[in-house]
Amino acid sequence: MKRAQFGEFVLDLDTRELLRRGEPRALSPKAFDLLHVLIEHQPKVLSKAELHDYLWPNTFVVEANLSNLIGEIRRALAENPHDPQFVRTVHRIGYAFRGELHADGRDRGIALYRVSWAGGSALLAAGAHLIGRDPDAAVVLESPSVSRHHARISIADGHATFEDLGSKNGSTVDGRPANGPMDLADGDVITVGAVDLKFQSFRPLGSTETVIKR
Repeated sequence: MKRAQFGEFVLDLDTRELLRRGEPRALSPKAFDLLHVLIEHQPKVLSKAELHDYLWPNTFVVEANLSNLIGEIRRALAENPHDPQFVRTVHRIGYAFRGELHADGRDRGIALYRVSWAGGSALLAAGAHLIGRDPDAAVVLESPSVSRHHARISIADGHATFEDLGSKNGSTVDGRPANGPMDLADGDVITVGAVDLKFQSFRPLGSTETVIKR
């Protein structure tokens, strides 16, 4: 299980829950993703532009959307916005996570992956992620060319693979037919039916490297 533990809180990537003393705290999917990326890259300050690109790739949104999510996170963490314990505002630049992660919760295995397509995107952590038209899929693609259970991306130990699940219209990875499990690399284009998805991986925190790829 991939968890980040800080203060009285646990951010659980498997269940996509924020817990306080074992009790779930209300957090929208976008706010969860924002807290996730801030924790993963702490103590680095992530600019507003980087966070917009991460949360809303290839989509225009007003700047207030980001500040609203920060407010939602702070309410879930019961923080005083004027003296926050965990989420720091760097005025005119962006935000950073300042909390200390517990030794057993500082899990750099909480790797960050994303698939994006025209009109949507999804974050992927460790585990198996179904792609298809089924509403319960991790990546829901509303296209008649996509089967209900079309394909699967599996992530384990920092390694990602793609597998077509016997779909009617098939799949490719960078133009190569997916006739069996295929390794995925940052920037690969996955075609599921007639829908193209871009696969991205985000490198762990480095001392001077840019950590979010555009």
